[in-house]
Amino acid sequence: MKGFSLTLRALARRGGPWCVVGAIIAHLRCRPLRALAAAWLAAAAPAWAAADYGPLQRMAPGVYVQRGADEAASMANRGAVANLGVLVGSSGVIVVNTGSSAEHGAALLAAVARLTDRPVVLAIDTQASPDQVLGNSAFTARGIPVLAHRETDAFMHKHCDACVADVKATADTDALAATRVVWPTRLIEGSQTISAGGRTIQILHFGWTEQPGSVAVLDSESRVLFTGDIASFGVVPQTQLGRPSQWIDALGQLQALAPAIVVPGHGAPGPARRLEQMREYLRSLQDETRAAYLRGDGLLETVEHLELARFRSWALYEAHHRRNVHFAYLQIEEHDLFTNTRFEKRPRLP
Repeated sequence: MKGFSLTLRALARRGGPWCVVGAIIAHLRCRPLRALAAAWLAAAAPAWAAADYGPLQRMAPGVYVQRGADEAASMANRGAVANLGVLVGSSGVIVVNTGSSAEHGAALLAAVARLTDRPVVLAIDTQASPDQVLGNSAFTARGIPVLAHRETDAFMHKHCDACVADVKATADTDALAATRVVWPTRLIEGSQTISAGGRTIQILHFGWTEQPGSVAVLDSESRVLFTGDIASFGVVPQTQLGRPSQWIDALGQLQALAPAIVVPGHGAPGPARRLEQMREYLRSLQDETRAAYLRGDGLLETVEHLELARFRSWALYEAHHRRNVHFAYLQIEEHDLFTNTRFEKRPRLP
């Protein structure tokens, strides 16, 4: 019994409570009791697991989303604030973004396993955001390739060690204990069509938008579009890394694809027309900040007083909007100083 106790401790460290419960059931000598316990475990597991990161919500036949919390990363939500996608094909599964931690990635894989017995054959990082890529290790540990744009891979190599430290500073829980940065294993240079697991998808790259390597994923069969952080619905985005002109253009191109449903990086899925609301936030941010700059308002004054009242009801307005104004002002100022020209209406910033 002493040896069995040591085994349980090791399982608890490596696999968590479910491994321990499974080991106890396997150790039971009474077959009827063992069968009863196993049946209870099978029935209880989905409910317990779903409580951690939420269910897979059906968007279309074979297409699911796991919703992130529409709030900042915290200990309570374990950093799970982004939407993740699951595409079930005839022979395998594609996952769009891997989650906020190794635990989140493993929980997502477990949710897929409850949904279908088909293997996960590909994961996609739509950009280098910690809430979407820190689950990579759970996938690569199982031999699942992780695809990303080459610019996303470069960005991760430069910044993602700091990303882990930042996340742990705000959302440090046991969920992050085993989390480490794992790079994508399959890189692309631009837009392309890929077939995997019996599902065909278009990976869409529009240049430097929210980040240099940000991509969207369009499922060809259902016309469900996963935008990654190129779009947020009802949630104020973080714009400090973006190039607004290309970003606004990309949103227009996504809308022109006429997707049946759009799953944004943050916020509830909705119709394609909601992409225009995201475009309007970015336009308004640029136009109002530029107007303040041309009036001669200083940086601190602009950050303090520039409001976009029609977007105040969006989640994370208080957390993100002033910082967005700050970076928009600096970008406009830099452009003006380096080109030595005054702005025309809505210039195309570099």
